[in-house]
Amino acid sequence: MNRKTTYLIPAFAAVFALMFSVGSPLAMAEYSEGMHGESMAQKHKKMHKVVEIEGFTGSIQITEDADRQSLKDQVSVSLSEAASGLDVMKGHIGVALNEDGDKFVAWILKSIEKDSESTVATVTIHVVDAGDATNTATITKEVDFAEKRINKISNKIDRVQEKFSESSGDAEIDAARTTFVEKLQELRQAIEDGDSERVSELREELKDLRGELGNIRSYRN
Repeated sequence: MNRKTTYLIPAFAAVFALMFSVGSPLAMAEYSEGMHGESMAQKHKKMHKVVEIEGFTGSIQITEDADRQSLKDQVSVSLSEAASGLDVMKGHIGVALNEDGDKFVAWILKSIEKDSESTVATVTIHVVDAGDATNTATITKEVDFAEKRINKISNKIDRVQEKFSESSGDAEIDAARTTFVEKLQELRQAIEDGDSERVSELREELKDLRGELGNIRSYRN
C-alpha cells in the first residue's frame, strides 16, 4: 500500500463509527469480563467508567492493593439480578465513587426518557452493589444529547485535522481530506441548528466521500 494512504481511511472510519453507531440493548448475561492480577488502583478506569454517587458504600471496596482477580471473585450479583425490576436499556460492571473518595465494584444500569421534540433527555443511573443486590442508589440528571453529539464530532474534527496537518504530497488525497473536514464542520453546524434534513444530507455526502476515498486507496495499491 502506498504510504500516503495508510492512515487516511482509518481516520474516516473512526468518524463514521461515531456518526452511525447505535447503543446496544441490555444483555442479560453473567459478568465474565477478564480481570487479571493488576493493581485495581491502576486499572479501574479500564474496567469501566467511574460513577460518582454521594452516600454510597458498597460491599466490594477497591483498595490500593486489590487486584482484578480478587475483586472478580467477590462479585456475587449477576447483571440479570441487578437489573431485576428495573426498566433499563444498558448495564455494565463499573466503579462507584463516593464523596469520601472510596471506590466500590458495582453494576451501573442506565435508562433514558426522551421527548421526541427535544434534544434534552432524562437519564437515570441505577448503581447496584456487585456483592449485594439490595444495596442500591440512583442518580437522575438531564442530558442534552445534541450538545454531546456536537462535542464528539468537534473532537473528531480536531483529531482529523491534526492527522492531516501536513500535506501528503498527493494533491488528490489532500483535496479529499479538505473536503471531508469541511463536510464534518457543516455537519456540526447543522446539528447545532437542529436542521435534521441537512444532517441527513451531509451524512449521505460523507458516506459517498468515504467511498471515493476507498477508491483512491484501491487505485494507489
